[in-house]
Amino acid sequence: MTARGYAKLAVFVAGVVGLGVELAAERLLAPAFGTTLDLWSIVIGVTFTFLSIGYALGGRLIDHLPSHRICALCLLAGGFWTGLIALLGRSVVWHVQGWTFEHGGVRAGVLIATLALFSVPPLALSIVTPAAIRLITPAIGAAGASAGTIYALGTLGALLGTFAPVSLLNPKIGVRLTFVSLAALGLLAGGVGLTRLVRPVAGTAGATQPADADVALAEQPR
Repeated sequence: MTARGYAKLAVFVAGVVGLGVELAAERLLAPAFGTTLDLWSIVIGVTFTFLSIGYALGGRLIDHLPSHRICALCLLAGGFWTGLIALLGRSVVWHVQGWTFEHGGVRAGVLIATLALFSVPPLALSIVTPAAIRLITPAIGAAGASAGTIYALGTLGALLGTFAPVSLLNPKIGVRLTFVSLAALGLLAGGVGLTRLVRPVAGTAGATQPADADVALAEQPR
């Protein structure tokens, strides 16, 4: 598998894990805080906040170090944290609920629990998207097509991550094993990216060279 092929795989897996974690979050939080519009608003708000931070951070990281290993490490981080949610999430939620029951109320409890448990996965996994766009873009003239491909793959992954936890995993194996399954997927995909199964593509680091050439051409006297 080339680094470009791995980047596409990483985006798809990040979409599956990211949306899967977001939807499974409700099942983890609901026993302590109930299923309310406030809960969903906070979960979605925290998710989008850390997605935006990850997108900005990922663009800067991949420009400084254009390597598929960034995607691999982010998948490993997201998978590892999701595993921690599976092991410790229920305990954290109930501790936060007890602490905020008389000091802050339900909204404060949901916000604290969501920040503590569900801020790292969207942050880590969103870095994969701009990194993948940079890695699969062969020339400056193909940036639009490359970005479209990456967003399409990420959306397809998110679509799978939307339906799998709700329709298949949660009803069959429960919320804890749902998180375990998502963690295993992220760790497996991330681990593959650190092995020799992924071959770096010559010239990946120079994907912006065509732009430099255009600038140089424009500066030549006519």
